[in-house]
Amino acid sequence: MKFIAKIPALLGALLVPTALYAAPQYSSQIQRTSFGVPHILAENERGVGYGLGYAYAQDNACVFLDEMVTVEGRRSLHFGPDTVGGPDAASLSMRVPNRQIDAFMALLNDPAEVERTWARQPEAARELVRGYVAGFNRYLREAGSSGLPAACRGKPWVRPISTTDIMRLMRRYAVQGSSAQFVDNIVAAKPPTTDEKVASAAVSPELFSRGPDMQFGIGSNAIAFGKDTVQDGKGLLFANPHYPWEGILRFYQFHLTIPGRMDVMGVSLPGIPTVSIGFSRDFAWTHTVNTSVHMTLYRLELKPGDPTRYRFDGSWRKLKRKRVHVSLRTEDGGIRREAHDLWLTDFGPVISRPGGLEWTARHAYALRDANWDNSRMIETWHGINLARTLDQVERVVVEKVGLPWVNLLAADRAGRALYTDVTVTPGISKQKLDQCLVKDFEASMEHGIVVLDGANPDCLWDNDPAAPQPGIVAGRNLPVLWRSDFVQNANDSAWMTNPAAPLEGYSPTASADGIEQGGRTRMGIELVRKRLSGIDGLPGNTFTADTMRHLAFTNDVFAAGLLQADLSAFCQSRPTAVTVGVDTIDLTEACNTLRRWDGRASPESIGYPLFSSWWKCAEKKDVYRVAFDPRRPLETPAGLNWQDEAVAGKIRQCLGEAIAELAKLEIDWRKPWGEIQYVDVGTRRVPVPGGAIGDVYNSMYSLPEKGRMRPALGSSYIQIVGFDDNGPVADGLLAYSQSTNPESPHAHDQLSLFLAGRLVRQPFRQEDIRNDPTYSVVTISE
Repeated sequence: MKFIAKIPALLGALLVPTALYAAPQYSSQIQRTSFGVPHILAENERGVGYGLGYAYAQDNACVFLDEMVTVEGRRSLHFGPDTVGGPDAASLSMRVPNRQIDAFMALLNDPAEVERTWARQPEAARELVRGYVAGFNRYLREAGSSGLPAACRGKPWVRPISTTDIMRLMRRYAVQGSSAQFVDNIVAAKPPTTDEKVASAAVSPELFSRGPDMQFGIGSNAIAFGKDTVQDGKGLLFANPHYPWEGILRFYQFHLTIPGRMDVMGVSLPGIPTVSIGFSRDFAWTHTVNTSVHMTLYRLELKPGDPTRYRFDGSWRKLKRKRVHVSLRTEDGGIRREAHDLWLTDFGPVISRPGGLEWTARHAYALRDANWDNSRMIETWHGINLARTLDQVERVVVEKVGLPWVNLLAADRAGRALYTDVTVTPGISKQKLDQCLVKDFEASMEHGIVVLDGANPDCLWDNDPAAPQPGIVAGRNLPVLWRSDFVQNANDSAWMTNPAAPLEGYSPTASADGIEQGGRTRMGIELVRKRLSGIDGLPGNTFTADTMRHLAFTNDVFAAGLLQADLSAFCQSRPTAVTVGVDTIDLTEACNTLRRWDGRASPESIGYPLFSSWWKCAEKKDVYRVAFDPRRPLETPAGLNWQDEAVAGKIRQCLGEAIAELAKLEIDWRKPWGEIQYVDVGTRRVPVPGGAIGDVYNSMYSLPEKGRMRPALGSSYIQIVGFDDNGPVADGLLAYSQSTNPESPHAHDQLSLFLAGRLVRQPFRQEDIRNDPTYSVVTISE
């Protein structure tokens, strides 16, 4: 009888249209482990994108939605036209008023440009993006307006995101190291009036105070070791990118798995539906910001009497005026549109920057950006995520040329180390540079600003048929190095990647050689040399993960090691006082502090802010005892030539100016560094180690704020990855933690580990994931 009763229900089910039982379009399993790290498991790209978008939104919805306002060009409408800030406050390029950001975004993210970017995405990349969008929007539906974190709860700018938003964001990321450094200069460019004076031919040093090499410290340290230098004969990777602690350039940590096809763990920037820095079963990789030029300026010769026409190849071309509109809120709550005229050439937009790049009656300057047309970032990282071997990683990077402005360093289970400096780089040979560089701007090359002759057609970028984009260098013609000992980079050029195999002979726009190396480069290579020679006081003379851990958290100031003994000797000569402006400043206490300083940027160190402020001034004034020698790039420059009276005068003056500067900022340099540089966690002040000026491996850039230094950018995601027979052995840490929501349990839970100098073993295998003490799992689909 019971069996008969079930039959009608079964028949009814069979008669229901099959479409109602179709497989879900999106489906993903999200496992969470300690510190809220999501492990996304799905059958395809659409599924892993879906799970990632959902998990990221749970942790960081507000900062992402705020950035969507930015890339859509609507900050003025929602936050006011003159406000400076938002998610990009830590990024120097975006620290301009909202109306300028909006006008720039209207140019960068012109609908036709965005649509072309989407059209160029391969189908797998589109699926990742579609999934990410669906997952993010699912969270918004579930949370509802009242369920969002306080930062965006009930805000009028909260809305579902789209694939168009992700493409806008990708374009914004691509030009971070190029056009985005000139936002205000593009918007400010206007034709001169007839009564304006011609600008002086002299180029002001202030011109370069915010060039593409001055991205408020965005950089990284990385060393990849091969079998000759690792104790177990396998590869070992140390990665320490220095990225913002706030805003859209803040990393998120996760794990993506498509069974049988992809299994990668690490971090990425928001909206990128792939792992950008991380590890798989057989290799680990990281990125460092490179020194390659990604844009050039062209000096335009203007027609007498008409500053909107420029000479090219013997004829006059007309500048194009593009009118964009910025939406503003009126006093009565309505909306009005404010017009901005941007001026375009066949090279790109005209800029105007005080100090030598003004638009005058004689000359204007146009910007050509190689990354403006780079639509291959997601495709490149997805290819890395799918790769089974390091050889495949190299092939992806070299063929796609989609990395916008970062080197790649990697190590694998077989004990090989790989370095690539393959990014979107203008096709400018040494010969072309010699022929076309405007002589007034030769010194600007040091700052990543290349100014070419805009009237000469021979000065156009070369087209390489092997490159995926017109005007850029093919990947096979850019620096790549395989080693079995090590490769390293700390934001210098490719030249000293490994001193035993210097990378030379490239165009300076791709990689310069024979130039002074930064302190972090010299520090890293010196550490390697000491370890391999066995003179560092540690047992053995090869590397293990344990021997690398201290490097991740070292607060030693490189410049202190070079200069502190001489600075102490200078102070013993008892320099009494110096005049700064109208004030006479006594140097006695400052000298005593610098003599006692421990040479570190640790929380307990007393003297670092004084030294860093002094060195920021002194390093520009030729004070070294031994000048840079390209034959000894890792030993020079060195020492402080304090016994020379002229140099002693510079040292005194800079010390006085440092005291005055810190007084103006209300920073008491007599206090321990941890009482000056800290973050607020609730009502607690948490000291943060590290520094930037003077070269500290544990880099930390901070913004002055009411007598303190607030960490804004620096050591972010740290990973040390080796291998055993079961796969990767990875220790890592996201310094600022996963969530930007202060109410989340994962808002600060990794910060205490960072301050204590501790890394965490990363659960990669399913067995380890499920055994995590905080393990949870949810399956979502729609």
